[in-house]
Amino acid sequence: MRVVLVSHCHPETLHVCATRMREFSHALTKRGHEVILFTENLAGQPTDIFPDHAARAIQDHNFSTPLFLASEPKGYPLIKKLRAQTLPWGLRQAVVVWYYFQHFGVFTDWRTGSQLYITTIAEHFKPDIIWATFGNTDCWNIARDLARAAKCPWIADAKDPWETFIPAIFRNYLANCFSDSAAMTAFSQFHASDVQKYFGKQAAVLYSGFSVAQIAPSSTPNPDEITVSLTGAIYDQQALRQLIQGIRSWLMELPEEKRTNVCFIYAGQDSDEVATATADLLKICRIDIKRFIPFEELRKIHRHAIANIYIKCNRTFHHKTIEMLSAGRPLICYPQETEEAIEIARSTSVPLLSCDSPEQIPEALDQSLNIGQIGVEEDGGLKELTWESQASKLEEIFLNAMKQTNGEANA
Repeated sequence: MRVVLVSHCHPETLHVCATRMREFSHALTKRGHEVILFTENLAGQPTDIFPDHAARAIQDHNFSTPLFLASEPKGYPLIKKLRAQTLPWGLRQAVVVWYYFQHFGVFTDWRTGSQLYITTIAEHFKPDIIWATFGNTDCWNIARDLARAAKCPWIADAKDPWETFIPAIFRNYLANCFSDSAAMTAFSQFHASDVQKYFGKQAAVLYSGFSVAQIAPSSTPNPDEITVSLTGAIYDQQALRQLIQGIRSWLMELPEEKRTNVCFIYAGQDSDEVATATADLLKICRIDIKRFIPFEELRKIHRHAIANIYIKCNRTFHHKTIEMLSAGRPLICYPQETEEAIEIARSTSVPLLSCDSPEQIPEALDQSLNIGQIGVEEDGGLKELTWESQASKLEEIFLNAMKQTNGEANA
């Protein structure tokens, strides 16, 4: 198949928003499909392939790897000011209302820039299907524009919850605007329920996972170097304070000779908040606060930790839950996880210790400290969560959508 994936985030973006479509583009390519990943250009940098060169780039590309095409936003200065939060109250709301009703999205500048590539992709690549992920509705607008030009079906993916990202007055209106998608996919059952509510469609769940190459034996905890990691966004300052309170209680219960060997590591975007919250722990254990770090460095931290902790946000399902399972060390979640995440963990050999009170956190850390190396190499549950396995499911969704569309066209 020739497939175009559409995502707002450039594949080199250092944020989880880029992960899903970048990794699926590679996984589909490995299954023998020709793939273009179309995004906005990397912030602050010109596009690598300008519109005049796109046809040649498609013709010359070796599709053993995905071709990344990125367009620069064009025009619409009010949209840029809206995102920069420089518009005054009142005008800001008016701009949002106008662009959602008139253009079905608030990234019209990116959609306008994308038009310079649409005809070229349709004529020179001749896609069989388009798959676009919702981080904003203009991903879907661009997918529809390209699908019409290429006369092929498009599929809508819900990477983010519709109810969280779309203002209430537009949710049903915009859902109706995108009712022509041949099928829908979703990031989780949580997201699929959101799709059912607003689109009235069943969405096939495709989890964002990890590479099969990442499944490797974790390290046996070293009593001379006890690492506890906290990863990702914080979401809730009260939950952070309660989590640190639980960690502090656990530390105080440890024998002094063990306590001095403990290092608490945080990696993520909220380093300032975590540094403030852990200030009192500096007298008890070592603290290592990081921001975004290379994936391999983060992976090494996860594989050597006694436990990998994250803070649950009730507004979504967490990709990091699945990704950290592959590290083969216990996960600790606070506040309590959803049944969906708990069931996923149960399908693997890696424990997920879901805590609904600060008092449960010391117990979870004690339990994790006493768990040795977890054998994950032949873990069927983990293999089911890999990009490779999920891409196989996506391939079937594509084939069914194409078959259905061709059947309707021939009817």
